[in-house]
Amino acid sequence: MTLPTFVVIGAAKAGTTALYWYLSEHPEVFMSPLKETNFFAYGVDGSGQLLYGDPELHKFPVRSLDEYEELFSRADGELAVGEASPIYIECPQTPQRIAGTIPEAKIIVGLRNPVDRAYSDYQMYLRSRGKKLDPDIDLRTGASWAQPDSHWMRIGRYHEMLSRYFEFFPRHQIYTYLFEDMRADSLAIVRNVYEFVGVEPEFRPDLETPHNVGGVPESMRVEKLLTNKQLRTLVEPLVPESFVNLARRLRTKNLLKAPRLPAQMRQEMIEGLRDEIMATAQLVGIDLGQWLEADARADS
Repeated sequence: MTLPTFVVIGAAKAGTTALYWYLSEHPEVFMSPLKETNFFAYGVDGSGQLLYGDPELHKFPVRSLDEYEELFSRADGELAVGEASPIYIECPQTPQRIAGTIPEAKIIVGLRNPVDRAYSDYQMYLRSRGKKLDPDIDLRTGASWAQPDSHWMRIGRYHEMLSRYFEFFPRHQIYTYLFEDMRADSLAIVRNVYEFVGVEPEFRPDLETPHNVGGVPESMRVEKLLTNKQLRTLVEPLVPESFVNLARRLRTKNLLKAPRLPAQMRQEMIEGLRDEIMATAQLVGIDLGQWLEADARADS
């Protein structure tokens, strides 16, 4: 039986997709062929209702330990074995479930300015439904996605979510990086992660191919075609990796930068999270002062 030696828990839109592929490329790492197994977030009550998750937003393709183990059956002596499921950072039950099954697993978490993360995540939500950002509706102070209790904003309350992980895992088993640092120097962050999971840190992955880039589609038809999961599942195993990378580049060219959040709206959202940001900084031991700067902005 082979189970992960590390788990990437999120957050969504904080570089987890890129990190999944950088880890997959390393010859000493075996990654689950299915990204976002969501196994440790799946649970139902006595009536069959999900304990956590929105059926409209979350899928649970792996629901039993046997199915989960099967994902890693092709591992063949790699030094590190892992998976990546961004829902893990937000699901309250996940830390205890991981600790109960693989207590020695290393936990990797990526954090991003919670306002920028929420805005990028909301854009992804719109793209997945074939909708475009409407500045008149979406970039006003009363926008539904920007409210403190919205799904997108709640995920940015990192302190509460990460406190659960520090309760079940010792500090030396948790590695935290910032999306902003990865954007500034991807190779440095990736090599830190390689070292953390116990593989050769000097390996250099393909940093040129874009992964899960955000933005506003110029053509919604192109976006739908290149992000169709059923089509990708069918085609990707049959074509060379160079073709898959070309498709990713084509999708990136079809994405335009989203409008900036209005300064007043953004600052009000940041101020609403100031205490949360400071508590998170103390918990993870990283200076997050840059997140409180009014003019700071990471590309989507």
